[in-house]
Amino acid sequence: MEGEAARVYIGVEYDCLLVSCSVDTDETYLGRYAYLTLRAMMRSGYCDFQPYYWPACFTLGNKRSSYVDVVKKPGGITIILKKKFSGLFRPGDKLPDVTERTVVPRERLRDKYVMARLAPVSIGYCFANTDLQHFHSNHYPFLVPYVFAATAYLKTVKSFKRFVFNPHDVEGISLSPQQEELNSICFAMKQIAAIRFSANSHLPETAAKINAINDANQLALFKLWHKALPLLMQQRFTHYFYTYGLRNVSGKPVMRDMKLVEFAMEVPVLSFILKDEGDYYELLLKLRVKGKLLQLNTDQPGLFLVCERSKPYLWYLLEAEMDYKLVWFFSRVNFRVQVPKGYYREFFEGFVEGVEKWYEVKRG
Repeated sequence: MEGEAARVYIGVEYDCLLVSCSVDTDETYLGRYAYLTLRAMMRSGYCDFQPYYWPACFTLGNKRSSYVDVVKKPGGITIILKKKFSGLFRPGDKLPDVTERTVVPRERLRDKYVMARLAPVSIGYCFANTDLQHFHSNHYPFLVPYVFAATAYLKTVKSFKRFVFNPHDVEGISLSPQQEELNSICFAMKQIAAIRFSANSHLPETAAKINAINDANQLALFKLWHKALPLLMQQRFTHYFYTYGLRNVSGKPVMRDMKLVEFAMEVPVLSFILKDEGDYYELLLKLRVKGKLLQLNTDQPGLFLVCERSKPYLWYLLEAEMDYKLVWFFSRVNFRVQVPKGYYREFFEGFVEGVEKWYEVKRG
């Protein structure tokens, strides 16, 4: 008769890996079954325990966890956050920097501004965007001009001719002084839009250098967006193009990929709500424009820009680097972060206090 199966238990805590088994492992001795399990998990010489790292998320006894679900599979187990806790914070998770909030100056529109004149063949501007979390989506949001042919009454675009990357691409087309200036801004954006990668980025000095270049380009692009926005408001045709990577921004725009969009001068204002939910705290991010709450569209995050779920064609430009970094961070966790109380004071309270220096934080 076969004996009862041996069980091995692994717990990944904040500062230690706990291993035990149902036979003979104790605080002084690593038993055979625990050893064989660890050896199997580290068959390549190492094992990343990050997928199992959910400290303070499990209860003792047979109670189910409030925060995670443990799914058993033939190859092992998978730990999945419950939908309500998609923003659960763990010690060691990277938080946005909240040391200083610097507003980027933005030229304001005059009460009356002149829209650019149209011709049968004219120029428009495209918001080139993509998902920064995908490896092949290798650029920050930027603007690129395009040449198009208009319909008979100059009401809509009949066809797109080409993207514009230098002054030679618009020879023979009459441009306003505002379009000349906007084109120069777009060309400058294109030069620094690409995100740097390196095969040697695992080396600390190489990774640090690449990150520094990317951060500098990101901030420079953000400032260029502020220069471009008032000029962009004067253009009759502006489009949105989800690129799937910088390599696709070339040649002739495809009609089905180009979506009409508008830009607004109003500035979104960030605020936060900190709630006591019993076993954990929850920090929520809210955005408002002229006092009205925005329900953000998370299907197409624009890093520097945001749009409302009910109006995905209307984009607002954020006014500070800290603003867009906070919005980007919170947009990936459904705009709310949960922190178990055992970790709040040591690992999260300083972040909330930093946020409170620059934004309204209501406690509820």
